[in-house]
Amino acid sequence: MVPKVYLGVEWIGADRILSEYSPPRECGAELLFLGVARSAPEDGEVEELHYEAFPEMAIKIIEEIREEALSQFQVKEVIVHHRLGVVKVGEPSFLVAVFGGHRDETFKACRYVVDEVKKRAPIWKKEVFKNGSGKWVLGA
Repeated sequence: MVPKVYLGVEWIGADRILSEYSPPRECGAELLFLGVARSAPEDGEVEELHYEAFPEMAIKIIEEIREEALSQFQVKEVIVHHRLGVVKVGEPSFLVAVFGGHRDETFKACRYVVDEVKKRAPIWKKEVFKNGSGKWVLGA
């Protein structure tokens, strides 16, 4: 069974989550957000990201955020996965899946979870550039 909150090196992926989780029949909205490692011109020539975390605290905070979204937006389920370790440009590192009755609350809940995880969870990333140098990026 796919965990509701996951933090680790293995990428479980959207396909597995969507195939293993059956939303309640009253769900008319299924929303999936994927954060993908990128190399934008303003960032330099990023080759990969290195993610580190304080796992026990990060999982606790993500679980709190998940519960907040479930109660505040009245959605039926929220699943949050974040990778640790090395993530190459073009690979996904962050997934939020939200299942709700209608699109409005589902979009709002997803945005809330993404923003709050970025703000509150102790997860850090280091950009590693084509030339081998690296730079830690401050959170939101």
